[in-house]
Amino acid sequence: MDTLIRVVIADDLALFREGLKKVLTYIPNIQCVGEAHTPQEAISMASKLQPDIIMMDISWYGDKWTGVHAIEQIKRQAPRVAVIAMTAYPEWIEQVQRKGADMAVSKEVFNDSDQLERLLEEVLRKVRRAHTRHNLTNPLTEREEQVLRLMARGALIEEMMKELSCSAGTVKRDIQNICDKLQVTNRVHAIARAYDLGILKVGSSFPAEST
Repeated sequence: MDTLIRVVIADDLALFREGLKKVLTYIPNIQCVGEAHTPQEAISMASKLQPDIIMMDISWYGDKWTGVHAIEQIKRQAPRVAVIAMTAYPEWIEQVQRKGADMAVSKEVFNDSDQLERLLEEVLRKVRRAHTRHNLTNPLTEREEQVLRLMARGALIEEMMKELSCSAGTVKRDIQNICDKLQVTNRVHAIARAYDLGILKVGSSFPAEST
């Protein structure tokens, strides 16, 4: 994970929050920007902080619906924020996903930093692509998103050719496709448009992901 990922942890148990924060410190480029002690705080932080991801407990004081209702409100107010619902009860996972969580997982997985990193990447990619599809009639492909990140980093055609193991013609075609889909006429405007759509995040660098 090469871009800075801003995370809010929402759970009523201080011991669990501290443990999860410790696991997150082992993942590069993760920044915990807030801790919510109540569902209401989580809703407020989603709107005010606009984190990339909220890791949200389902069961607050034994009532799963408190967490579910908070997730529904977060997704209405801040649809770009990815929500990972956390639960100690695996039988609740499917139901919570139907209620709006972008991902629902057992709390046991958070003991493994490598598995947690994969989950964070997966949920963030899922939400960003969904938002892109919502805003673009013809969404970018994975390859075009990769080229776009290289463009935002300021990579030259020759650098893209090396990074992507392809010809100059292929890179130029991808850039043209990106411009066409974003309805712009040059690379600079394509990058600006990508920021507007949330495809690129302000203040981050965008090296290409491995394929």
